[in-house]
Amino acid sequence: MDTEQTSYSLPPLTEELLESIIFSMEDQESCFYLDLLKGSLITEKERAFLLEDEGNQQEERFLPIPDWEPSDGFHLMEQFANRVRNPLYRTRLMGALQSGKGVFRKFKDTLAELPILERKWFAFKEEQLRRVVITWYREQEGVLGLLKLPAECEELTEDILLEDFTFESIEGEVPPDLALFMQELLEMGRASEDEDAIASFLLARRIELLAPTHFQIARTQEGALAAFLAYELLDNGVVEVPFFAVRREYRGLGLFRLLFDSFSRQMARLHYTRILITLSGDAVTMDRFFSPYGAEPICRQLVIKSDQWNTANRSSEEAFL
Repeated sequence: MDTEQTSYSLPPLTEELLESIIFSMEDQESCFYLDLLKGSLITEKERAFLLEDEGNQQEERFLPIPDWEPSDGFHLMEQFANRVRNPLYRTRLMGALQSGKGVFRKFKDTLAELPILERKWFAFKEEQLRRVVITWYREQEGVLGLLKLPAECEELTEDILLEDFTFESIEGEVPPDLALFMQELLEMGRASEDEDAIASFLLARRIELLAPTHFQIARTQEGALAAFLAYELLDNGVVEVPFFAVRREYRGLGLFRLLFDSFSRQMARLHYTRILITLSGDAVTMDRFFSPYGAEPICRQLVIKSDQWNTANRSSEEAFL
């Protein structure tokens, strides 16, 4: 808009106006305009009435809001599905989007199966639409007329998780559902091959030798066990975490980070200042998760197949022949 040739200017982008624009963008039945005189949204019919009443010279008073087509919504769903770290639900969401007719309904039905994922979708969708509106606003009149809105986080808010899960420390007898979950982990490992089976063997040894009696656990609001970590209090302000796990249906949501956060803060209150954590199986790549916080490796276990070594290297036993 050429602000030097008109007396109209963009109103401040308040939260109320921002939400109104987002809501109107998703309305596929009507076209909406921003009335620069009143600072509010009007429909195509209302705009036509005002133009007829006031004359076409007032046309620059009305600014069409950003277009938002069904294809834009579909693209947004694809973005979200690709960001879901849980492989089970990522596959199901992508399958819904590729199923042809009724993809929007199938996508929403899949999300509804896991309320925490559904909440994340709504948060992601709102965040992306906010970006579209703010970018469009800046294109219209630069940043001078904008309010200083809160900086937007790259990660979705963790408040959603905090609403859906509770965290607690337990000591002494292992709850039955936790004992059952640990047994399930061992059985899944034994059914695997190679490195997974070895990781399961090591986990079984740790459970047997350590017989942990301290746990930090996460439960859903309905009381179902979602994740846990075992720990033992050592000397000199050191606490050891020999193993931990998150149930498959809750992986990829950021739950472990919150579980570990609640655990770390609890340990600090008890004056345990260093946490020794063992990574095995699928968790070995989580060293990247801890490295930004000053984590340093103190030992490492590797698995190598003897036949691969023996095939790739000349036998040193020949020296004794």
